[in-house]
Amino acid sequence: MTKAPAGNGTQSKNYNLACPNANQSGHTSTASWSVRLTPARVRRALETIDIQAGSRLARCASYRAFTAHIDADDLLQEAILRTMTSRTCPAHIAIEHFLMGVMRSIASKVIEKRERAGDAQLECGRACSNTPVAPYESLVLAERADMCRRSVEKVVAGSPTAEIVVDGIGQGLCGKALADFAGIDQIELASTRRMIKRRVAIVWGELEELDEAA
Repeated sequence: MTKAPAGNGTQSKNYNLACPNANQSGHTSTASWSVRLTPARVRRALETIDIQAGSRLARCASYRAFTAHIDADDLLQEAILRTMTSRTCPAHIAIEHFLMGVMRSIASKVIEKRERAGDAQLECGRACSNTPVAPYESLVLAERADMCRRSVEKVVAGSPTAEIVVDGIGQGLCGKALADFAGIDQIELASTRRMIKRRVAIVWGELEELDEAA
């Protein structure tokens, strides 16, 4: 039986390990992974996206906002702003997919921050629970708590809408989510928030006068 000729030694040493699909249209060069879109190309790409209600990006924003308890429109706009300013988009990633990644990152940071704040409150609560409070300190704390309660009552006095808005703000809501929570549109929300700010300024001034008198 005739044996197949052994491979040429020179050919073996010079064997090309390059991807056999390098010249094909579907091939993605490793060099392209490091290529980033210029600001001008990013802006042109953003002009093509669909952010209307029901679009892929809008649905993604709603889901990420729901997990982080923030407003979906605010989240999407923040992602677009960061894409135009502080983020660099790789050329091989579709702009929609990149925006989805940015929204995921923002929502994750919000969740992490809230969890850290919750952990800090728990630690503070444990520390305080193990520390005996003097009768005088207990009285001061009770007076401050009553003062805060009466201050909030002054701010929302005569306005059930303001009371609901303050409650929503306390839950971390903002924008459209806060308006929906209060059962009003965003124009009325803006008006209510201005009223709340005016009343807070008045109440704050009264508290400062009390502190100076004390």
